[in-house]
Amino acid sequence: MKQLLKILTKKTIKNFLFYTLGLILNKEKKTCTKIAKFLGITHDRLYGILNKTNTLLLLFPSLMLSIAKRFSKEKKGWLIIDYTTMSKPFIKLLAGAYTIYNTSLGMPDRGFNLVVIAWSNGSVTIPLQFEWYFHKDIVGKDFKTKTEIGIPLIKCCLGKIPFRYVLFDAHYATINMLKFLCPMRIGFVAKIPRNRKITTKANQFDRLENIQQLKLLRNERSKRIIANYHVMWLYFSHHKRKNKNNIYTDTFIISNIDIYPKAYYEIYRQRWNIEEMFRTMKQLLGFADCQSIDLDKQRSHIFCIFFSYSFLQSEKHKKSLKNPEAAEKLLRELKLNTAMLRITTFSENFQCFA
Repeated sequence: MKQLLKILTKKTIKNFLFYTLGLILNKEKKTCTKIAKFLGITHDRLYGILNKTNTLLLLFPSLMLSIAKRFSKEKKGWLIIDYTTMSKPFIKLLAGAYTIYNTSLGMPDRGFNLVVIAWSNGSVTIPLQFEWYFHKDIVGKDFKTKTEIGIPLIKCCLGKIPFRYVLFDAHYATINMLKFLCPMRIGFVAKIPRNRKITTKANQFDRLENIQQLKLLRNERSKRIIANYHVMWLYFSHHKRKNKNNIYTDTFIISNIDIYPKAYYEIYRQRWNIEEMFRTMKQLLGFADCQSIDLDKQRSHIFCIFFSYSFLQSEKHKKSLKNPEAAEKLLRELKLNTAMLRITTFSENFQCFA
């Protein structure tokens, strides 16, 4: 990473910090035009940061890992894999965009799906890397499943940042994912569909929801068994919890970690950290606001948002704030020069820049 940093000039670094700070402080659309107007600089100067695509895209993964590694020294965390949508209804010429389901609007939309990996320790969440998830109608024979995208993202973190386990939902609880994690002894906790069939030690072969040993009786809220799933002996747990409407729902979890039954659900709930991250990026940092039709520039914009979010997490952590939104509010109350000094200090502390 140090060799890459030498290629970047001080001017490029300063423009990068302007861009990332503008994502936080500018209340309007997070486009180069709006950010430049807010900061009182030219559009061309700010847009130049997205033109440094080749160097930046090589730099960003190491940059985000270095930030997460610094926080991991305070408290060991875990990796989370999930996907999210990026709405792009007004950019019809953007290569790769297709019809997606916009959960915010509750209707079909045009844009992208992204598979994202993040590190969290419960107090701080740092986005690390992402890859586009293109529909098979767009890429044809080059189509990759979410699992095929997620496995390389995990591999990029191995040996570079300590983590206790990997968390993911049922979309990634595939046979291929499990056969990757188990031989490498990488701990995981994941939700699994209730219709998956397993073989118990008593040789009962049936869907999870029909396994007698997993049935919850009376006031039981959690139960665990060991069973065989595609030649892998794993832990399966059944949990009954109230949802936001005070209605009991059943959740089945799969893991290769030996812990008491209730703990599986408590660990799986930590996956919510990435959902909170997505919400802040979309509502506060302009996740989908970049107007470029160049995919690499879109990628650079997203990584700049990753850095901005990490800075907010650092500010929240230092000042013991409730959430990154509170950190953003405090930064907006500062003078621009003071806020710039804060983000510059943040980058220097993690030795992200030479």
